[in-house]
Amino acid sequence: MIRIIKWVLRILAGFFLFAALGGLFLYFQGKLNNVTIAGTFAALFGVFLNESSKIADKQTQRSKFFLEQSIAGFEHTVNLLNDRNNDRIKWISAARILQQSLKLSKRITENEHKSILQIQMDQYRHQLWEILNPDNERINPAFFYGVNDSSLDIQEAAKQSSLPTDGEPKDRLSSVHSLSEKSLFEIWSFMEFSENYADPLHNTFCQDQIESLRLQHPPLYEYLKHKQKYHSAAGKLHKLLDKEE
Repeated sequence: MIRIIKWVLRILAGFFLFAALGGLFLYFQGKLNNVTIAGTFAALFGVFLNESSKIADKQTQRSKFFLEQSIAGFEHTVNLLNDRNNDRIKWISAARILQQSLKLSKRITENEHKSILQIQMDQYRHQLWEILNPDNERINPAFFYGVNDSSLDIQEAAKQSSLPTDGEPKDRLSSVHSLSEKSLFEIWSFMEFSENYADPLHNTFCQDQIESLRLQHPPLYEYLKHKQKYHSAAGKLHKLLDKEE
């Protein structure tokens, strides 16, 4: 809407500029007795041009605001995960902040701001990849189940993911420490599939994406495949096919 108003004002400014020039031309041709009309048109040209400039400045400032806020959100996302924690709550928070930052980034209108954003987003993608680098010994399948002992195999990690810690309810019935697949999908989409984050925090990995992770990120691949087969409850594993029996 602001852009439309800006262009309407510029069109009106252009119209009155030509009208003022036309009035001067007619005056010098002797077809007008004075230049009052031309002066009036020139004044209106100045008014509309000035208002158009004000709106353009407002649009630039608005775009800058969304740029700053989205970059701050991306940075906050990285900072939440920078210590390579596997805290489910922090990952959900990071994914939600990332989601909102992406929404804000879509409201950036100035081309130079968009260019700055792309540079910053590439930087944050690189940082997130370093955090989740599968070559790091901590980033293994057990990591995604939210356990502290990185030496555990995935079976034991899945079992422990549903055991309560101090201060938590003793009647844990499901795995509540493992990282949410929705938050993982949001962050992975930002890292690798930057064009595919429609409907964020509602999507999960499709089967083709999971298979592509076999080479891209083996620990995350193994975690997602394991989650498809097993359900952890009260420190025990149950095959998903057996849940309804």
